[in-house]
Amino acid sequence: MSQIHFEKLTPVKDVDLRIYNDALNFVFENNDIRNVAVSGAYSAGKSSVIESYKDKHKELSFLHISLANFETTEQQSIEDKNNNSSSNDTETDVKKDSNTSNIKESILEGKILNQLLHQIDVSKIPQTNFRVKQKISEESIFRITLKGIIFIIFALHICFFDKWCNFVSSLIQFKFLSFLEITTKSISLLFSGLIIFIITCDALYNLIKTQKNKSIFKRLKFQGNEIEIFEKSDESYFDKYLNEVLYLFDNANADVIVFEDMDRYNINQVFQRLREINGLINLNRTKEDENPLRFFYLIRDDIFVSKDRTKFFDFIIPVVPVIDSSNSYDQFISHFENGGVLEKFDKHFLQGVSLYIDDMRILKNIYNEFMVYYNRIGTTEQDYNKLLAIIAYKNIFPRDFSDTQINVGFVSTLFNSQKEIIKDNINSIDTKTQALKEKNDLCKKEHLKNVDELNLIYTKKNYYGVLDTSNPEYIKRKEIVDMIRNNKVDDLTKQITELE
Repeated sequence: MSQIHFEKLTPVKDVDLRIYNDALNFVFENNDIRNVAVSGAYSAGKSSVIESYKDKHKELSFLHISLANFETTEQQSIEDKNNNSSSNDTETDVKKDSNTSNIKESILEGKILNQLLHQIDVSKIPQTNFRVKQKISEESIFRITLKGIIFIIFALHICFFDKWCNFVSSLIQFKFLSFLEITTKSISLLFSGLIIFIITCDALYNLIKTQKNKSIFKRLKFQGNEIEIFEKSDESYFDKYLNEVLYLFDNANADVIVFEDMDRYNINQVFQRLREINGLINLNRTKEDENPLRFFYLIRDDIFVSKDRTKFFDFIIPVVPVIDSSNSYDQFISHFENGGVLEKFDKHFLQGVSLYIDDMRILKNIYNEFMVYYNRIGTTEQDYNKLLAIIAYKNIFPRDFSDTQINVGFVSTLFNSQKEIIKDNINSIDTKTQALKEKNDLCKKEHLKNVDELNLIYTKKNYYGVLDTSNPEYIKRKEIVDMIRNNKVDDLTKQITELE
């Protein structure tokens, strides 16, 4: 067992459901609620809510279809270039977008069917035309082989009966082979014929069953003409495809089918088709007085516009994010405290880092990676605040972190420009220090010229109104006198000391 505490990035099953439990119970209490949206931002905890509910309700059968689609850095670069470039042929672009959308829709539908097909027991869907590769049992192979050998032996016995009789009569001298004499009797031909008949009927039954379920024979060629067999003439391709899908969904042996991450594809047409499929399946189930099949869609909030959301879904369960930038600091404290390394950090630093973390999976991965680096490096001189900072940067900006390894990217540019940046900052500080020193010197040299100026300051009248505003030193002296009057000379001295 691991001695170091790590965090899983998978959905958890011990979420405190509270209101979510009541909402999901309400869904299963109403048979007319069949298309349910569990909405929330990425990493809000949608999957954890479903997993926790499923863990507490073993009587319900859930089937999950995960359709994660993650954008690579190359795809992002291409997309950025396309966004920055202008198009000269709008009509061509529209056609390309339409074709791309159709391709993506087909891919998405294929992924749904593929995952569905591989989660259903093959024995429960014998009529599907979709093939699933599976290991053939040795028992099945042995049984078929044995039937074939028996068929051949008894067929040869009938075809070459006379020769067999002569061969057996020549072996009569060997007493231990005398049992073969029975095979030379006429009754043995009847027995052989019966065995062949039984095996032939069994093979024919299996062939018809396979043809009925799989349609392995679709065409016959006779004198140059092809004839369609076992095919319904009025069945279009779409109807046949839809029937296959309905058959798979209806025989999935599930109360709920959960679709995850479908919103990453931004293809709303697939949602419409799934709703249609759900309606057709439940139409038949209602006639047979069966429990409805429910579709749960784990999606982000903005996948549909306002009216479409409430019209498409029968019920919407919003999931409040477990973490955002306002409470991620508490999560950091909790995780690092469980890992026994909280005392390694400056809490003020953790507060600063937490402002940039609003994803629980990222936070957990930052913690996991820190524990690996911490136990791998294990030096007392290590600044763990800096180590955590670079790990956080790696998780938030992985591409730039990777570029840093080859001395390119934003961080590498900063490191390479370190001397110039320091020099510019020193020059800026020197300039500010010099300006403050000049003000400080002027404050020390400033004095009132006569009693009238003293009276004006004491009575807080418009002191500057009596000065000669045409004097070029008027503005500077005004600022200096204000500083003396407001007791800011000491503050000025402190600023100079800090800058130096």
